[in-house]
Amino acid sequence: MPKRFLAAAVLVACTFALGAEQTLYQIELVPSGKIVSLDAPTLKGTNYLFHQYPTGTLISIRKSTVKQIGKMSIAEKVAANPTRVVPMRDLPFQGPKQNLGRGGVYTNINRARDAVSAANAGTAGRTSSPD
Repeated sequence: MPKRFLAAAVLVACTFALGAEQTLYQIELVPSGKIVSLDAPTLKGTNYLFHQYPTGTLISIRKSTVKQIGKMSIAEKVAANPTRVVPMRDLPFQGPKQNLGRGGVYTNINRARDAVSAANAGTAGRTSSPD
């Protein structure tokens, strides 16, 4: 009998767990910006603690930077759901991340390195000690 009761309790608990919808919270920041939280932010001292959506990273934000906290509607949840990852392009000052078949191309980063080397070579004689 106790085994049947335990099995029924587990079955009921699983049914409720599957039917439960995830509640997300939107935190509006001062002066602008928004963060989405997986759980209700809790006030610990002068900071709010919560888990960031979608990564689950534990975040702490000062109370003075929070404008308001509210539950998100279904439409806002759909808009906040990251559906695809957009790869970041090369930043102008870093140069290419991978070889794109442009073998031998002299890039801006090479020009900058050459300019620094030339500037340092010109000062090497003046900064050496006379000892």
